[in-house]
Amino acid sequence: MTIPIANDEKLEIIRRYVAGEALTSLARDYHRGTATVKRLLQDSGVALRSQREITLAWLSKIRESGNINTPIERRMQDALMAARIGFRTQRLLLDRYLVDLLINQAPVVIEADGMVHAHPKNRAKDALRDATLREAGYRVFRFSGSEINTDATACVQRLIDACGLTPDADPVYDIRTSFSGEDHPNWKGGKQEFACEQCGATFLAQPKHRSLEHTYCGRECAAEARTGTEISAEHKARISAVNKTRPRGPLSAEHKAKMGAAVSAALKGKPKSPEHAAKVAAANRGRRKSAETRAKISASLKRRNSQIKIESELHGDVQRAAETIAPATLF
Repeated sequence: MTIPIANDEKLEIIRRYVAGEALTSLARDYHRGTATVKRLLQDSGVALRSQREITLAWLSKIRESGNINTPIERRMQDALMAARIGFRTQRLLLDRYLVDLLINQAPVVIEADGMVHAHPKNRAKDALRDATLREAGYRVFRFSGSEINTDATACVQRLIDACGLTPDADPVYDIRTSFSGEDHPNWKGGKQEFACEQCGATFLAQPKHRSLEHTYCGRECAAEARTGTEISAEHKARISAVNKTRPRGPLSAEHKAKMGAAVSAALKGKPKSPEHAAKVAAANRGRRKSAETRAKISASLKRRNSQIKIESELHGDVQRAAETIAPATLF
């Protein structure tokens, strides 16, 4: 049996949400589902924040707090501190991979995985990354956000038992708390001046991660430069290769109906050229139709023949009436 939310709790939820708190934290504090809290806010006339607003607010909050580590990463850090296990955060390994936590006393990597890591594509990337790190001599442990939020201490204990870690006499905790700067593993020296190849204007920007260069000052110049550019055969081949690897299942009946309706609406009223009619006839010649298709064609022909018969009879009645009335009007 669901206990209704009291009026004072409703007012408090609305006040906290308007103040900037997230739906998930409110649902957790009041032991409700996120959908329930969302419906309460909507019924109260509160405008819900968009995903973009939520992301910008989150970025602003962590910039102000001076800590870029995610909440589940911070919980793991607290649990490691309680166990007196020294670590470093956000470290670049093999000049490619930025790891969440790196243990000081052993080559052990800890990854605190949020929901984004549950996506099949990200799981495949994580598996390749873990295999590369293991080949380099690192032991990789991944803990989901659910495991960490339930009991971060138990996660750390599993790590200690598996690797034989011992509490450090003087543990060192090196936690990176800034987005950029010389202490960032991907630091490229700050903003630099570049010249746009499209408009020629100079602009300041952070060097790109791999190429270190910027070709255009913005999206508009990039779009103008690419307009009318032919796609090379190599690029077409890459696109074709990627599309072939994508899983393609049978279309649902609803999707087929939508596609058919869209095509019918686009072609409705357009006369077919003789070339198109000949092409369709050649393609259908010798093709065996299913029982369902034959039934549809038969029903359509019956409706058309019935309509023609009705129109013919009506035309005959009108013509006979005209012949009957015409002689009388001559006198």
